[in-house]
Amino acid sequence: MPTYPIFDKWSAGKTAINVFLKIPNAWTAEMISYLDFDAITIDLQHGPLDFPEMISMLQAMNKTKYPMVRLAWNDPAEAMHCLDAGVKGVICPMINNKAEAEAFVSACYYPPVGTRSYGPWRANLPARSTYMKDYAEDIRLFAQIESKDGLTNVDAIASTKGLHGLYLGPYDLSIDLGYEKMADFSDPTFMKHVTTILDAARKHNILCAVQAYNEDDAARLGKMGFHMVTPVDESAVMMQAVREKLGRVITKLNE
Repeated sequence: MPTYPIFDKWSAGKTAINVFLKIPNAWTAEMISYLDFDAITIDLQHGPLDFPEMISMLQAMNKTKYPMVRLAWNDPAEAMHCLDAGVKGVICPMINNKAEAEAFVSACYYPPVGTRSYGPWRANLPARSTYMKDYAEDIRLFAQIESKDGLTNVDAIASTKGLHGLYLGPYDLSIDLGYEKMADFSDPTFMKHVTTILDAARKHNILCAVQAYNEDDAARLGKMGFHMVTPVDESAVMMQAVREKLGRVITKLNE
């Protein structure tokens, strides 16, 4: 079974880099997965992906990259399907309280810890007697904090048994808190909320991750102590690159 370098990075206290994929294409996933980062998250929440496309992307990806998924919602059936397919890390959006976090964790663990049904049709390839042990060692579960309620209850959420980390969703959080500018990490008042989430993770000795598409923000948050930063959404990067290149060509044509 593959060894994931991201675990060594976390053990050493270093910040891992995660990439979000929204384009439903195995070639895109394969190509990007050979770049220099640690985890790759297939985004089922905000994108046109469906389950068969996710399978193809998982099959194509560089096996040293830690394979993650962001669920569309706190849905036990979807969590089970993704884990059966070989996903190792799971981000669950819109966790607002401890009960929701507990339901998420329960859906991802086999009894007696949780309620997940057994049927790892791809996760147990090649078939091996150590599957249950491998699974327990490899899984990482992140509760996404992105609402007023999630922020208010973040300490209780972070205390959830079996939860491995918090994942700050700064866009929805800033909207719910009434900020005009979304995910503004230069705003001291917003940063107080960011620190609250990071402190809760530290208190309960779990991981803390964050979405930060600006390179400077991502680096600063990593140096603050976030264990994983997500500076890349491949769709947004592609649009930005194409827009900038077209702009340069149009400018030159008009000179």
